[in-house]
Amino acid sequence: MQVVMDVIAYIVNLGSYIFVPMLMCVIGLLFGLKIPKAIKAGATVGIGLVGVSIVSTLTSDSLGPVINIAIERLNLHLTSIDVGGSPAAAVGFGGLIAATLIVLIIVTNIVLVALKLTNTVNVDIYNFWYFAITAGFVNILTGSFWLGILAGVSHAILGLKVADIMAHRTQEIIGIEAISIPHGFAAASAPLFLLLDKVYDHIPFLAHRPIDENSFDAEEKKSVASYIGAIFGDRIYLGLIMGLFFGIVAGYDFKGIADVTIKTAAIMELFPTVVKMLVNGLIPISNQAKAFFTKHFPDRELYIGLDSAVTIGHPVTISVGFLMIPVFLIVAAILPGNTTLPLGELPFAAFYVCFATIVHRANKRRTIISSLIFIPIVLLVSSWAAPLFTQLATDAGLNLVAQGQQATTMALGNLFIFIPTLLAEIPMAGPIILVVVDLLAIFGGKKLEKYYAKEDQKFEETIGTESA
Repeated sequence: MQVVMDVIAYIVNLGSYIFVPMLMCVIGLLFGLKIPKAIKAGATVGIGLVGVSIVSTLTSDSLGPVINIAIERLNLHLTSIDVGGSPAAAVGFGGLIAATLIVLIIVTNIVLVALKLTNTVNVDIYNFWYFAITAGFVNILTGSFWLGILAGVSHAILGLKVADIMAHRTQEIIGIEAISIPHGFAAASAPLFLLLDKVYDHIPFLAHRPIDENSFDAEEKKSVASYIGAIFGDRIYLGLIMGLFFGIVAGYDFKGIADVTIKTAAIMELFPTVVKMLVNGLIPISNQAKAFFTKHFPDRELYIGLDSAVTIGHPVTISVGFLMIPVFLIVAAILPGNTTLPLGELPFAAFYVCFATIVHRANKRRTIISSLIFIPIVLLVSSWAAPLFTQLATDAGLNLVAQGQQATTMALGNLFIFIPTLLAEIPMAGPIILVVVDLLAIFGGKKLEKYYAKEDQKFEETIGTESA
């Protein structure tokens, strides 16, 4: 075992730009990807990591000083900078624990599918970074590599079971068959929304209505609020507005304001662009994984686990997501205990409410209220995660923020990161509790699948699907 660990440690010490592409290449080969395609896929992932590093440096050098001045002048005390999900993915993939964890999660998924304990095949390999972050946090706090691995696998299992439970409703609302959403953040938001949904059932104002009464008419689409939301929802416009705001508040002259304005817009646009290289490298591997499972399990109704991005096109998600952009900023400024300054993830607020749309069957009122309840939780948990995430980034060789600041992202405001990490910290009992949680999720999830299948059937028979 020591020899194996020494080999892995040597590979990791080569740098994330080298060992992560090697790992992706090997995974592709194991699923049957041809050698040239596997090499290209791995190299493309490496190029994406290099791009993320370059843009991260631009973020630190350009925004760090001006944000420090702006926060001090506004007396916000928001020292944890939301750097966005793309740098977080690079941090997640950038450590030794991720290299081991990715393989073990794939093996766990295969075993659970083979034993008929899950119907979801998670081919969204890119978003395994959420599980790696969970493992990294636990490793930092406990000093145990394998306890970190257990916590990361627990996060993945919880995501698989939420995906199974909500699979039918997801397919009905989104309108795509044979899919589910085990996404590391979206699935983690579902338990809260499911609990709130039961409360809403007893409130007449929040009752479900036929689709024509709950959808959007032409006047609403043309409202002033929708135009404002569209501006704040565009990465470039949001970057220009926030850069201009920071420059003015910091007291810069015209040249300084223009410089930080353009650079902020550039950062907003460049991060998704460079991370697209990561995604492009992972797509062939994900497709090959899908083919592998289809071939070896032909008699099963399996769901292909996808990124929550497939849910964003729903009109309820779009409208509520736009509405939540200014809400995030307002709540961040006034919420006691919050240190997170929304920035990198702010244009993507729709991703934070997308599962509310599914759980609430596209009921707009329920989705708005749940989103308002959820936002403070996201900010507080991401504030808690900031020191741990900053340390992980430093260990991965990424300097995401200026000295005196901490890096975080609202994507870390994640209950499936927070809860397993807290459980793992319990002396002696942590590993046992995590295993018990996994078993409860696996076997209890089967009962919840049946419960919600009956509930969905009854709903469709009495009210009809809310899908738009």
